[in-house]
Amino acid sequence: MNSRKLILYSSVFAVQGLCNAAIPVLPELAGGSGNSAAASNLIYSGYFLGAFLTLLPFGILADRIGNLKVAGLGILLTALSGLSIFLSDNLWVLGVSRFVEGMGCGAFFPAAFSMIAEWKDSKSSLGEFNFLLNAGLAAGVLFAGLLAGQGIKTAIGIFTLLAGLSTAFLLTEARELLTFGGDAINRPAGSNQLGGSNQSESPRKAGPAERKNGMSFISEFSRQLKKSFEALFGKSFGKIWSTSVLLYGTTGLLTANFPEYSADFLTKPEIGLAISASYLAAMLGSLAAGRTKAGYKSIIRMGITFAVVGILLSVKVPLLAFALIGAGGGAAVVGLVTAVSRISSSGFAMGLFNTGIYAGLGMVPVFGSLFLSHFSYEEVFLGSALVLLMMLFVKIE
Repeated sequence: MNSRKLILYSSVFAVQGLCNAAIPVLPELAGGSGNSAAASNLIYSGYFLGAFLTLLPFGILADRIGNLKVAGLGILLTALSGLSIFLSDNLWVLGVSRFVEGMGCGAFFPAAFSMIAEWKDSKSSLGEFNFLLNAGLAAGVLFAGLLAGQGIKTAIGIFTLLAGLSTAFLLTEARELLTFGGDAINRPAGSNQLGGSNQSESPRKAGPAERKNGMSFISEFSRQLKKSFEALFGKSFGKIWSTSVLLYGTTGLLTANFPEYSADFLTKPEIGLAISASYLAAMLGSLAAGRTKAGYKSIIRMGITFAVVGILLSVKVPLLAFALIGAGGGAAVVGLVTAVSRISSSGFAMGLFNTGIYAGLGMVPVFGSLFLSHFSYEEVFLGSALVLLMMLFVKIE
């Protein structure tokens, strides 16, 4: 395994573990029973809103200065925000820190996916990457539940330390990080735009004159933002993006509200175990999807089906329900990234795709909480499952 792959694999475990270490203890972080569900959703969604707002800018930045540099920035932001969450009990500090943690995610994932999409073994590597991604998510929520009795922030401290170690490991590539064109995979000519070619036999480094004469980041961001709107409202990319929003948004709605919903009949360790089952199943789903001969369309449809059935079963058999949700989400992301890479494997394209995931995770739980004052948890969960079911009828090209 080359050093760049090892950096991505170790880092994604720490990033995702810290993200989920807050979930089983959301009510306590929000201040206990005196706070409304809105406070918990603020802490939960702060992360995903931070990611949503920064995925595209960092994706463009990765195309300009190199994937590894931007991924490194993401790991650093993750470690610093984790330290702030661990040390503070102020609700607004926690919310802002989760937002900054989301920014770290926004920097890390477009760069990581862009690198992986151009490796020769991209499909199997993507499966392995998502295996470790979900391993981190599972470990975060499981340890947070198991260690809550020793301190509600114990798991947060552990994964903050791991993020710090990942940052130190990244410094082994310091020489490359301090120079332009230091990525293991450099952007092929013409692949930095959505819809550009991602087929190139040899990598190309941007020369000094090309960098010097390139348009400013703000100008390029404006240009790429215009392209993103054209992509979202035309052809197949908009369908991929919409599918991502609803798939991960509806499952995020369930995950964000399940600790509060199940507080009367499940203990903290049981909540952590139930939610962690989704990530353990996603690990297996990612590996299976990365090695199957099935096409990406079939993988996406199977993932949606599993997720819908899981949401419907969540009020009766939580462990099985979260396992199905995880298997569906883990498989679907392999299919969705593969679909995007057929259009473009640039950092911009991967950043735009990831905005769909984090738009769903960040906004749907907040939007769904508005219905909880009028409907029961069970009714809101059922409604979200029916909305997601409609995506089976969307044809992704």
